[in-house]
Amino acid sequence: MRLFQLVFSLAIAAAIAGCAHPLAISPDIAKIERGSDTQSINKSVGYYIAPGVRESAVTTPGGGGDSVTYHPYQDIEAAFYKMLSNVFRKVTLLKSPKDADTIARQSITYVITPDIRTDSSSPSPFTWPPTTFTVNLTCNIADSTGKLIGKPSVTGEGKAEFSEFTSDVSLSGKRAALDSLLRMQDTLLKMPELKNP
Repeated sequence: MRLFQLVFSLAIAAAIAGCAHPLAISPDIAKIERGSDTQSINKSVGYYIAPGVRESAVTTPGGGGDSVTYHPYQDIEAAFYKMLSNVFRKVTLLKSPKDADTIARQSITYVITPDIRTDSSSPSPFTWPPTTFTVNLTCNIADSTGKLIGKPSVTGEGKAEFSEFTSDVSLSGKRAALDSLLRMQDTLLKMPELKNP
């Protein structure tokens, strides 16, 4: 009898705590374009994401007392590369932020390390997909010697209605990721310190 009560109590606790549903917040890369009237910056850059950071999972709130889990760096990396390619002449993935051989061989002017922070929520007591999502993207930009040039930061927002979740439960996250990348692209293109010889 006690064993039954223990199992029942654990089941109730798990139900109250909710569960974490997997999402993929990869945005539509085809929507990351640079305006035809805007010129890219004639610089070669490298970007670096530490392996542990790339593989890290994040859990944020959903609806109905549940939560959602995803890998923001893995999900956004391909689109991040596309965004940087719209801004700069050439983009190279680095093995480390001080990858001297690659930095010299590729004539890299700036090294960019992204920092991604996310959050989500939903007022619904019955459905778990988040209706609101935010992606805060910061680019730590250093020159080839490691001197910090700037830390531009933007926040992307994404919203999705219940009727849209039938086709894509990750929609608010994808919209937030896309919004953050487009905002960062615009910010980088307008930074005068990146255009200096």
